[in-house]
Amino acid sequence: MSKLKKIWKVILFCLLLFVALPVNSRTAEAASKPAKPTLSKVANVTDGVQITWKEVSGATGYYVLRKTSSGSYKRLAVVSDGTAVTYTDTKAKDGKTYQYTVRAYNDNGTSGYQTGLSITRLATPTITGITSTCNSVTLSWTAVTGASTYKIYRKVGTSGSYSLYKKVKSTTTSYTDTSAAPDTRYTYKVIACKGSYKSAGATKSCKTLSGATVDTVDALYAIEADVKLTGSGTGYHAKLVAATATCAISYGIQFDNHAVAPYTGKAAFLVENVVTTSTGGQYYSRTGLSSVNKTYHLMLTVSEGGVCDFYVNYEKVGSETNASLAKVIKNGQPIYLRVEGSARINGDSVNAVFSNIRIKEKGSVVETPVISIVYLTGEGITSTASAGESPDKIVISGTLSGLADDQDWDSAADFVSGIIQYY
Repeated sequence: MSKLKKIWKVILFCLLLFVALPVNSRTAEAASKPAKPTLSKVANVTDGVQITWKEVSGATGYYVLRKTSSGSYKRLAVVSDGTAVTYTDTKAKDGKTYQYTVRAYNDNGTSGYQTGLSITRLATPTITGITSTCNSVTLSWTAVTGASTYKIYRKVGTSGSYSLYKKVKSTTTSYTDTSAAPDTRYTYKVIACKGSYKSAGATKSCKTLSGATVDTVDALYAIEADVKLTGSGTGYHAKLVAATATCAISYGIQFDNHAVAPYTGKAAFLVENVVTTSTGGQYYSRTGLSSVNKTYHLMLTVSEGGVCDFYVNYEKVGSETNASLAKVIKNGQPIYLRVEGSARINGDSVNAVFSNIRIKEKGSVVETPVISIVYLTGEGITSTASAGESPDKIVISGTLSGLADDQDWDSAADFVSGIIQYY
């Protein structure tokens, strides 16, 4: 073979290699079908059911498929964007369960598909009303087909975060939040749920009305707290007290099997002039029935002239005048603010819980009240408080012992209690 022929053969070989190989590579690549999409989740949103998947390389678009439990997959939509990763089914019917999957496509064919993800379509509840008092908020919402429960989330203030407040049955479409504080903005979110499926949330805000607190009342002395009373036996109580060496007045919750009708064997809000030098004895009155094992916000105030006002859940419910306290105030003598838990006779038990305690002394709010003295006058009565502390919660509890058989909390008042006194 001549030298010239060899040269032409080399040139021809190079041309074939240059032209043929890139074409074959491009053809192989273009002939590939896209991989099947990976499903991420399906979720109820405001407009319907949202399906989410991961983008597939080389896809021109996607087919979204849907079926019911008894049917087969049918094409629901064509998403003609290879970079899209979501689609919202706005035609899903409330209360119905669907299964969704996705296939990718390009000019060379359609991918396979994964096993679908199921969901029950739950519409977003509509909050139809919201009203408030100084210490409660009531909201109502529309029923959602298919829901088994509703979850109520609450946010306090404008910069707080939502936390789960209450879960109610699907037969309930209203709820009253009785733990609200006065003059506070609350935002509520209601979500319909069925198992692990949940709807988008409906939100509504409102501000509670201003209520009576140690900050707002015009009084020389005041003490307020969230109070919860439980116990066993014939009698037990939890109360707020304004006391001096010669007189005192208290307001709280008392259960007493020996109370006068209609309070016999029931819990009531009790006013007690523990010792009054003007009358030489004890005086009782009640502002209404209460309950054990329920938290109330109580407040006792003392003003000029010995006028004492009583509040339940930030609203005034009664007033008394204590002449002995009037003299103490006129003479410029101090009044000490206390919380107290007591039992009636041996064997009776008390569990008095005081939290969020706030006080006012000589017309000024004490921002961090400090315990000065802990009196445990009743045998068997203990307390979680210690002198010098400013606890968020105080528990006075125990089973009373040490009284004579004929003694009770009236005849032996100095030997039945746990008393926590502030400066």
